Parts: sequence; structure tokens; C-alpha cells
Amino acid sequence: MKKQIMSLALAALSSGISIAPAFAAGDNLDRVTSISMMPVRLGGVATGVVIGTPVAVARESYKSYLDLTGAGAEQIHAKDCAPACLLVSIFTLPAGLVLGTVKGSYYGVKNGVLKGFSTPFNSESMSMGTLDE
Repeated sequence: MKKQIMSLALAALSSGISIAPAFAAGDNLDRVTSISMMPVRLGGVATGVVIGTPVAVARESYKSYLDLTGAGAEQIHAKDCAPACLLVSIFTLPAGLVLGTVKGSYYGVKNGVLKGFSTPFNSESMSMGTLDE
């Protein structure tokens, strides 16, 4: 009885394998690889957005503060004049933080989604590379 059940199970298994589609080299291999990488890509997107957004906000806030301070000091006297930069920084620090938060949030989410999907867990997806493209 056990031999009959075992042979029936092997016959069912072999017939199930024989009707499974066979992929030729290059035909659907890219599709299968892309589908199997989906959990990794989604994890890369989530990690890129969660880690990359605060990194981008900090980088853009600093950059915006420096740019606004230099532009404001240029209007008063000169870009490298310390008293002019000190006076202007009273106003440009809050403006740089707000502008940097808005721009950094945009770039962090954009890099996390686009670059996190195409190249998961890369420094570019976590906004550690270039932000403006």
C-alpha cells in the first residue's frame, strides 16, 4: 500500500513539474529577477525615505543658510565681511531652516523613492550623494 501511495505521489509530482513553464535563457529571466527583487526594492525605498529625508533636510538647511547669508551680506557690504554676515544671519537662520526643511523633504523623498527602487540601499538613495539633479 505504501509503495502505491509513494509511486502515485511521485507521478503527481513529476507531472506537476513537467507542466511548469520553462524559461529560456534571456526570455523571461529579467522579469523573474525583477519580481523576485520586489521586497528588496520596497525595503530600499522605505529605508531611503526614512534615513534620507532627515539627511537631506540637514544638508539643505545648512546650504540654504549659507546661501542666504552670503546674498544678504553682499547687499549690505561684502560677502566676506564678518559684521555684515553676523547682522544678516539673525534673519537668514530661520529662513534657511524653513527653506531647507521644505527643499530637503522634497529631495529626501524623491531620492528615497526613485533611487531606492532602482538601486536599493545605496548612498544616493539615502541622500548622501548629490541632491540637485
